[in-house]
Amino acid sequence: MKTGILFLNFGGPTGDAELVPFLRNLLSDVLPGPGFMKRFLANRIAPARAKKVRENYTRIGWSPLVGETQAQVDAVRAAWGPDAPPMAAGMMFTAPTIRDALRSLLDQGADRILAVGLFPHWSFATSGGAYDMVHHALQELGHAELPVHYARAFFEHPDYIESLANTIRHTAETMQGEGPIDLLFSAHGVPLSYLRRGDPYPDHVRESCRLAVAKLGWSDPWHLAWQSRLGPVKWLGPSTPDLIHQLGVRGAKRLLVVPVSFVGEHIETLDEIDREYVEHAHQLGVTHVGRAPALGLEPAFIRCLVDVSKTTMERFGATSCSRCLIPQDANHRRQGTCPQCKFVFPPHLSQGNGGIA
Repeated sequence: MKTGILFLNFGGPTGDAELVPFLRNLLSDVLPGPGFMKRFLANRIAPARAKKVRENYTRIGWSPLVGETQAQVDAVRAAWGPDAPPMAAGMMFTAPTIRDALRSLLDQGADRILAVGLFPHWSFATSGGAYDMVHHALQELGHAELPVHYARAFFEHPDYIESLANTIRHTAETMQGEGPIDLLFSAHGVPLSYLRRGDPYPDHVRESCRLAVAKLGWSDPWHLAWQSRLGPVKWLGPSTPDLIHQLGVRGAKRLLVVPVSFVGEHIETLDEIDREYVEHAHQLGVTHVGRAPALGLEPAFIRCLVDVSKTTMERFGATSCSRCLIPQDANHRRQGTCPQCKFVFPPHLSQGNGGIA
């Protein structure tokens, strides 16, 4: 059989014409409620939201995430070598869509699909949503029977931790000023309702931060906060602005912000962190603020993606729980719920063609 590897990411608007459709697609996915209600609300909210964020996207030259994702896929292909299988990048909310990427892999002769979310930490909003979209896209393409294997999160992978540590180390070495550096990991937040559903994302993020700090041998203070809060519902805390405020009040002078849950640059790093949070920190008396870059083409990160892909291909069809990552026997998916952590699998993972490696 010929395996096609599908790398998945959010996507982002590359120009004004894509902004409202991007927001509409995003809101249709993340808003609470039944599908018809989410679509109705998304159609109402997206144009208004676009008016608020258009200036932000214009300021950064629009989102580079699609181009960066394609560059990462090209780097994985080059690092793999001459026997690299067909690969494609599919975006959840902009072009190239997941359906377009799957069609490309099918045209290249793939008769089974390995789906790899470019999200180190598993969440309903990231890998979970992307894998649902793969399932539905295959149905729309008339290939619902195609074998699919869904890669698990890689938040603890040694090469991922090394890539994260490298970006922190390089940034810390170039920071001006004297005295301790407060290391602030800033991850995209999630509503507290996700935690009640058993979302492992916060635990995954915390473990990545702990491992990166240990890898660095970091002796100065370090912190974890959550950014990009949206809407009236309660979100995971503390928020990044609140934590920056606390550090400023305590008299911190050097701050290094690490976008821990982001593997490519986009609006949350280039505008929210680099403009809003840096200005906020300076107003509070933090004189030196550095920001570790998103992983991009960091060599250790590319090695991580190659290893995750190769290892998962070797285990195609095997199963383990995407939450607790404990390997399971052949009956695992049929149960629908992990016996260890009680995570409830969506139908296409519990009854469909593939497992989570």
